[in-house]
Amino acid sequence: MYTISRFSQLCKMSARMLRHYDKEELLKPVHVDTTNGYRFYEKNQLETALLIKKLKEYRFSLPEIRTILQSSDSTLFIEMIYAKINEISKEMSRYRQIITEMHEMIEKNEDLIQGERKSYDILLGMRKEIRVVSQRLQINIDDMDKYIDSFYDKAKESNIQLLSVPSVIFFDEEFTPDHCDIELMIPIIHRNDEKISREWQIKKLPQKIVATTLHIGSYDYIGYAHMALEEWTESNGYCMDGLPYETYLKGSECDCHVEEYVTQISLPVIKKEMQ
Repeated sequence: MYTISRFSQLCKMSARMLRHYDKEELLKPVHVDTTNGYRFYEKNQLETALLIKKLKEYRFSLPEIRTILQSSDSTLFIEMIYAKINEISKEMSRYRQIITEMHEMIEKNEDLIQGERKSYDILLGMRKEIRVVSQRLQINIDDMDKYIDSFYDKAKESNIQLLSVPSVIFFDEEFTPDHCDIELMIPIIHRNDEKISREWQIKKLPQKIVATTLHIGSYDYIGYAHMALEEWTESNGYCMDGLPYETYLKGSECDCHVEEYVTQISLPVIKKEMQ
């Protein structure tokens, strides 16, 4: 058997990392001395240690590596490899897009510090009273598409006729991507005989004056559209009359590049009283 110091030399991992892998149940020592806590490893564990290193190079997470090590299903391993290839390929595509954008920024001689702020056209109109089916959620923002797909599936099962694309209100005071407090809403044709899940509610959105604009492109820069609405509201003698909401007219479901996404941002407003 090897001491943890010698084993760390053989597999080129620190003793601290080996202790962490023991805690994560990835690579446990075959023996721990009860008197002094010394850890010992066997020769055949070197292959496991090197496999862990290789899987980390392949960008697998520790929970994913644990699944691979604890399973004897070669089919599952191959499926996980293909999934990781797909994940890395998407990252590479995104990095290529970033490099292209950086080259374009240099060629256009844009302000590399301030960047280029988009301009937005603001429209003011009356939103008619509408009924929506809605659900309040606390979710990871990356799971949004999954919840929207589920929303559509459940509506179909309940024979609820959806009229439009989804909208979302964000209630968080600050953005926490792994735990967003949102309300998901979709306009519907309302009937009295609808049977609806306990997770949902059917509610009426009252008639309101709404200022709207369109954001074209990645959600990462949608804050500019919100700023444009707020600035227009203030400069034109209005004030907010409710939380803004985003309506996803074109997104990931269209299998298009993020620069082609179209999002409508709406802000309920009311005219300020004259002093």
